[in-house]
Amino acid sequence: MSLFSDMEKLGLGKVNVDNVFKEESKPVKKQNVLKEPVKEVVTEESVLFDKTYKCPVCDHEFKVKAVRTGKVKLIDQDEDLRPIYDNHIDPLKYDAVTCTKCGYTALTRYYMALTNSQLRTIKQEYCANFRGIPEENPLMSYAGALTRHKLALVCAMKRNAKSSELAYIFLKMAWLLHGQAIEDNIQEGSKKYDEYKQNALECVAKAYEGFSAAFSKETFPMCGMDEVSLRYIMAEFAYKLGKKEESVRWLAGVLQSRTAPQRIKDKALELKDRIKAEVAEGK
Repeated sequence: MSLFSDMEKLGLGKVNVDNVFKEESKPVKKQNVLKEPVKEVVTEESVLFDKTYKCPVCDHEFKVKAVRTGKVKLIDQDEDLRPIYDNHIDPLKYDAVTCTKCGYTALTRYYMALTNSQLRTIKQEYCANFRGIPEENPLMSYAGALTRHKLALVCAMKRNAKSSELAYIFLKMAWLLHGQAIEDNIQEGSKKYDEYKQNALECVAKAYEGFSAAFSKETFPMCGMDEVSLRYIMAEFAYKLGKKEESVRWLAGVLQSRTAPQRIKDKALELKDRIKAEVAEGK
């Protein structure tokens, strides 16, 4: 099943992304016992609030769930820098905003005013055909988040967004698919795993293609990322795509950088060692 096949049900027809890149306490006496403060239980629902947006296409004001800044703690990152937060909360699910009236969708950092030409195209080629999507209340599922990110991609394509923005959406989708696979406990060798792997690699390939193009014509920071971080992500994606020589070239830029954080260099060295070992084994 194609990753974007569900877009047809939403009235958007067949979405073709082939050419998306045109360019513990001590005991004390009883009378002095102090009660320990009750530790706040952090749940996904407890960190959400209603954020108001105004649609740049139809001027409709609406509210969507958003994650309160500082309420979730980053505890780790995957090989491709997918952020991992405490208490199994994933703010990535809430980063695509969909107008509840016309359906216009974009990532939060790109939910801004459009040019007259972009407005006309979005209204004629997107909003006129949009049939709506199910509400996610109060918590956003990974499936719902993926749908909204795909809508954001379609809208970005309609307004001829930069390669970096398109690539960033694919990057976010790859991260969401990974999060969904963990949440659903998809086991390697199963039919669901094969489908997940195929979709994830499609997103990785498109993100790699788009960021490759952006490197030659855009400036940093790019989509909120610095050059070293993106170079490392590109190295990891090239490796996943079987492009080991390209991966090593991206890694060189990270390892030679004087400003790269040690945690990024450590990850780069781990990846370089993996590649060396595989080459030595003839893989």
